[in-house]
Amino acid sequence: MNYKQFFHKSAIASVVAAILIGGINLTQIALTSAQTPTSKSQPTKPTFTLKGHIWDIEALAFSPDGKTLVSGSYDYTVKVWNLTNGKLIATLDGHKDGVNAVIISPDGQLFFTAGGTAGPNTSKVIKVWSMKTKKLLRTLTGHSQGVTTLAITPDGKTLVSGSYDKTIKFWNPQTGTLIRTLTGHTSEVRSVAISPDGKILASGGGSLKGDADKTVKLWNLETGKLISSINDNGNVISFIGFTPDGKYLVNATDPKINVWDLNTGKLVNSFSVSDIEGITSATLGKDSQSVVTTTLDGAVIMWNLTTGKVIKTLVQAANNPQNYDQIYPTSTAFSPDGKTIAIGNGGGAYNSTFPISVRQMP
Repeated sequence: MNYKQFFHKSAIASVVAAILIGGINLTQIALTSAQTPTSKSQPTKPTFTLKGHIWDIEALAFSPDGKTLVSGSYDYTVKVWNLTNGKLIATLDGHKDGVNAVIISPDGQLFFTAGGTAGPNTSKVIKVWSMKTKKLLRTLTGHSQGVTTLAITPDGKTLVSGSYDKTIKFWNPQTGTLIRTLTGHTSEVRSVAISPDGKILASGGGSLKGDADKTVKLWNLETGKLISSINDNGNVISFIGFTPDGKYLVNATDPKINVWDLNTGKLVNSFSVSDIEGITSATLGKDSQSVVTTTLDGAVIMWNLTTGKVIKTLVQAANNPQNYDQIYPTSTAFSPDGKTIAIGNGGGAYNSTFPISVRQMP
């Protein structure tokens, strides 16, 4: 189970609201000095620690030029950061019940944010923003429950969203027009991804119910027709993605990472990344050979997709992995050149700030 998906939101809403209403301004940046590694794994060293969010950071996205980072949080805000100097550019409000997904258009002109829960009175919208002005351009409506995930085609002409309402929707990002709705999942859709050639959409999700739909579905992006379903997943699918070379489909089904060969449709590797169910996020490396996972024990680890072996420990596990009031990583993103990683954090209700660590890859 991906715990961060289920702890959330109604239980924390009053806490966040109280902090927001109280007018506390926590936005700041702290330059951090290099930490001495405590093991031979040589963890990465923070370049910036970006502070401003007051609840879990669920989504991160780098601009195509690598100079800007956009973050979305359960504190209902989206923040835009300058990665040249580490300063906050803008804080954008307007979401309700938290931000689940952030994505930037391939040309860097637009960015998209979405959120909400499975509840009936939640936010159900996708917001389209100008990267240049940071102004809201349009709001996309159509889902009947919160939006969990976003993807965009390489040409930037189609935006795809998945939702707790079990549907997938295609949108024209320039006009906001709904193109089509895909049905077929019988549980909430938690992750969608588009192949590098823009021809295939992958989707997955599920819930804690014993009979929940935990399939990975492959769709023809042009026609919206279902190509195939992959049923051999033992748990909720919290992440799905294509390697940049288009050879493999990778999904997280806690506590495992599954790697599928797209040419044969066969499972080529499956490996556990945690002794307990505790994967909080997964992000594919730019080299088509690696995946980075974050877990409840605080670890951020890069794995080899072929061997299932550890390549690098980017952040070591906490000394007390059972202390769920501590801060732990909840999201990651790579810069376009793969040389920088941003790590967002979440965790216990007793924390007042939830930082983003921006680190150079070793």
